[in-house]
Amino acid sequence: MTTATLTMPEDTAAMARTIRRLQARNIVLEAEVERLKAALAAKEPKRPSRAGLTPKQRALLDFIARYQRERRGVSPSFDEMAHAIGLASKSGVHRLIEGLVARGALERLPHQARALRVVAIPSHGDANG
Repeated sequence: MTTATLTMPEDTAAMARTIRRLQARNIVLEAEVERLKAALAAKEPKRPSRAGLTPKQRALLDFIARYQRERRGVSPSFDEMAHAIGLASKSGVHRLIEGLVARGALERLPHQARALRVVAIPSHGDANG
C-alpha cells in the first residue's frame, strides 16, 4: 500500500468533521437571521391590512388627512371628527380611531394634543364595503 492510500481515510474523516462543523454553524446563523427578522418586523410600523377599511373608517381617515393638509399638520378634535362624518358621540370616533390604528393606517403620537399621523391611505379597491 502506498502512503496516499493510507492517508485517504484520515482526510475523509477530517472533511466529514469540517462539514459537520460548518453545518452546525449554518444552523446557528439561520436561527440568528430568523431572530433578527422577527425583531425587525416587531419594530416596523404596521401597514393597512388587506381586509381594508369600513366606509366610516375610510371617511374618517380621509377627513383627518384633508384637515391636516389644510392646517399644516394639526389634527381635528374629536368633536370636529364626529360632526364631519355624522356621528353623535365622541366614543364612536374613538372606536374608529382605534380600528385605524390597529390596521396601521393611523398612528397616535405620544405626549401631544391631537396627536395623530396618517401612515397610509389604502386604495378604495381594498375597502370592504
